[in-house]
Amino acid sequence: MAEGAILHAIATGLAATAWLFAVPAEAQRSQDLTWCANRDGAFAPEIVVNGCTLAIEAGNQAPRNLALLYNNRGLAYAEEGELDRALADYTEAIRLDPTLALAFTNRGLAYADKGELGRALADHSAAVGLDPKSAAALAARGNAYLDQKNYTRAIADFTAAIRLDARLAIAFHNRGIAFRDAGDLDHALADYGEAIRLDPAYRDAYQSRGLAYSAKGDLDRALADLGEATKLDPRFVNGLGSRAGIYEQKRDYAGALADLDKALALAPDHAENRNLRGHVHYLMGNLDGAIADFNEAIRLDPRFAVALVNRGLAYESKGDYARAVPDFDAASVLTPTDANVWNSRCWSRAVDGADLRQALADCNAAVRLAPGNADMIDSRGFVYLKLGDLDHAISEYDTALRLDPRLATSLYGRGVAKTRKGDAAGGSADIAAARAVRPTIADEFTVYGVF
Repeated sequence: MAEGAILHAIATGLAATAWLFAVPAEAQRSQDLTWCANRDGAFAPEIVVNGCTLAIEAGNQAPRNLALLYNNRGLAYAEEGELDRALADYTEAIRLDPTLALAFTNRGLAYADKGELGRALADHSAAVGLDPKSAAALAARGNAYLDQKNYTRAIADFTAAIRLDARLAIAFHNRGIAFRDAGDLDHALADYGEAIRLDPAYRDAYQSRGLAYSAKGDLDRALADLGEATKLDPRFVNGLGSRAGIYEQKRDYAGALADLDKALALAPDHAENRNLRGHVHYLMGNLDGAIADFNEAIRLDPRFAVALVNRGLAYESKGDYARAVPDFDAASVLTPTDANVWNSRCWSRAVDGADLRQALADCNAAVRLAPGNADMIDSRGFVYLKLGDLDHAISEYDTALRLDPRLATSLYGRGVAKTRKGDAAGGSADIAAARAVRPTIADEFTVYGVF
């Protein structure tokens, strides 16, 4: 499920608003400037845009003040999601006053929200150069480095920002994300905790800390934090999805479905939550419900490799191997280094029996990617068994069983191969051992076409 996100622009504590201190006193009292300044954040963005526009069109401001007006209107446009208009206003502010660091910071935030990470980093570096004592500029540049997965520099900038302003909760939160992505969960947890101490209503920090607890295996603390996040914002779609993921890990499928139903009622086009609900249905044995959700997740995001694999597995579970293979085909193109995808396609093709040579090629690819994985070697043994190449089948099963001596499919498959080669005693011993591990194993192999 989606984790705590890197926070960029409006409502993050980083976007910089100018209060137009340089405007003459009599003008400063005018309503349009009051709206444009939006000192306490009391006005809706459309009111701020109107106020700034009236002040700009009045034509009586010095370049420095005019630059501040454009900066503030840009912020209001960004809050409305009008990033291109925001960028145009920030650029005009910079043209009017090339020393206005906050306009560089805000333009960098807008570029980051558009995914233009190189431009974002350039603007944030310019802002830091103009105002090296700006905690907001340093934290914003930390975000840019974090977007680029340069965790060392991101942590350095967030630390510098915190040194300048130890109350900047977002800097602690986003430094926590950098530590998390760098694999340091303990420092991440400490930073999330400090962000929450500074701002007890910090919804995203609760989500991030909950997911960090989950990564450490502390599911109860994870649930507590995600519960707090969704209590602070009952319409927090990502928080509901994250909590559903924890319920799934705890095998509380009813709890997971309740959260996912609510999240999808709020945001029906959320592909990740569709996929997660499909997986919960799958675990509950509701294969048709699972496939319906996977279908929708893939419709929303045709390149959603995990949903493609999950749908393929659901088709496998229904015994519809011919429909599973195309999903694994598509997933293998999107994730060519994922051994599990190649193994899944190998298994479906092997059970289906229509293209055993291609199944063998798929298994070879899986074993090359994960040479010590017993399940993948077992799959290759099964392909050889169906091809009638009993010596290779036994060799593969021997290797798999050295890695996992209780792997029922390898014990049973080797038993069948030995029996077919005339080793009745050895075959019977392996089959008995397989049944001791999994009493249903013979029925499973019958379904797979091995009698």
